[in-house]
Amino acid sequence: MPRRRGVAPPPPVTGGALLDWTASRHFALEARPCRHCGAPTHLRDENRRPADKVCAESALAEVLAVVSTYGGQGRL
Repeated sequence: MPRRRGVAPPPPVTGGALLDWTASRHFALEARPCRHCGAPTHLRDENRRPADKVCAESALAEVLAVVSTYGGQGRL
């Protein structure tokens, strides 16, 4: 990805740094397949859909990278 002058690169995304899933609403007794990787998980996202925290953070990082790229080009 080419860098543009005056546009700072996005901060690096590290596992566990973005989402706070300490609230009990992010846990369910029944394991279901993660919507990203398919592995069984007890974790739920904000909309109560099964999602591993690491998978959700990875998906969010991808979205943030796209927003950063296209936002810096004035395409959003």
